[in-house]
Amino acid sequence: MDISKKDWKLFRERLSGWQENYMESLVKEYANFLNDDKKSASEKFWELEKRIKEDKRHPGVVMELKNQR
Repeated sequence: MDISKKDWKLFRERLSGWQENYMESLVKEYANFLNDDKKSASEKFWELEKRIKEDKRHPGVVMELKNQR
């Protein structure tokens, strides 16, 4: 499947906005999690650390773009 230059350019222009929106939703989830009074501070800390580590690998956060031309 060939991608036109126009489509590739449009994708590159929009990608940063999509990533920013995705990360904003993650931050809101983290804030809600941290505001949970049912868990101890240490539970929150370690769970958040684990979650961020997993989320950093998601393509919504990190994506390498290579032009295949």
